[in-house]
Amino acid sequence: MNGFADITNETSSNDSGEVRERRAMKVWMWPKSSELNFYNDLLTDSLSREGMEVKDLKHGKLMLQVGQAKAGDIVHIHWMHHAYQNRNLLLFLVKSFIFIMTMLYLKVRRVQLVWTIHNLYPHQVSFPALERFMRTIICKFCSKLLVASESIKRKVMREFGVPAGKLFVVKHGHYLGVYKSKGIDCRKAYGISEDADVYLFLGAIKAYKGVEDLIEAFNAMKSRQSYLIIAGKADKQMESYLKHVEDKENIKLDLRFIPNEEVADLISAVDVMVMPYKEITTSGSAILGLSFRKLIVMPDNDFIDEYFKEDMVVRYNPADYNGLENAMKAALNVKKEHKTPQYEEVLRELEWSTIAQKIKKVYQGWG
Repeated sequence: MNGFADITNETSSNDSGEVRERRAMKVWMWPKSSELNFYNDLLTDSLSREGMEVKDLKHGKLMLQVGQAKAGDIVHIHWMHHAYQNRNLLLFLVKSFIFIMTMLYLKVRRVQLVWTIHNLYPHQVSFPALERFMRTIICKFCSKLLVASESIKRKVMREFGVPAGKLFVVKHGHYLGVYKSKGIDCRKAYGISEDADVYLFLGAIKAYKGVEDLIEAFNAMKSRQSYLIIAGKADKQMESYLKHVEDKENIKLDLRFIPNEEVADLISAVDVMVMPYKEITTSGSAILGLSFRKLIVMPDNDFIDEYFKEDMVVRYNPADYNGLENAMKAALNVKKEHKTPQYEEVLRELEWSTIAQKIKKVYQGWG
């Protein structure tokens, strides 16, 4: 146990018989919650139930608020690049310097800096060499590093020279019960019959997510009874591409941010979720599909082996010309076999209470 472990809410007596109260562990979380993803809300709620006081380091105010952190507190950041990135090289350097000084300040104050590394690199990188330098430096300043799988742990060790003892694997929790059904008939809303075979791409539509490959593969294998729904907010590049797709027969484009209250009914209405991402470390979308017990098509990667069991995922090699197309065909065959994958066993491993207990032990130095 290290010097940060004396953090539970309880009383103790010293030699003179005086009773003092140990203060609850205080965690400064950035972000504590998000309008775009329930992940942070679920995490912070579960940590609070474990007796921790979770404070919100609001976006853009990291440097202003960490001054309130005291020795023994935790500053836990999820997406570090917001603190230093900029498309302008000079501003990138200035922000990076300020952030390094902030980390130095935390170290001097004996405040633990913890980083959950969701992606090896951000999806958009303007200065690759500087990005790698900053992430290497951040890893050195951090007391602990959290990753969601053993495969990411190995990549971080190799890419940033991090010793194994500094990295802790804590899985991404499930979304069971988070998205409630409103009784929306999504098939009717999209003009799709009940007996059709329906594929779904759900989420922000960006180039690295492989939507162009998905449309090409679907058009190569579609029948009169198969449909593809692409639902999510597209960036300008992808919006322009989607407007100019020539063959959109049986493709339903819903290019808006899908409200949380519509998510459950949309996922429930489809047969297969397709995630043809070009880059995958941990996929919250895949875990969302898993939470709804949906068959998923995605590129072969180590993440699948750590989170899924047989008949939950149809994987393919993205280097194969017809890989995605064949996987989409195979997925329908799997669905028609009416197999019963071990979803309950897998989801039990992703309980938020278990995740909170593991993270608390990491904070305390027991991990």
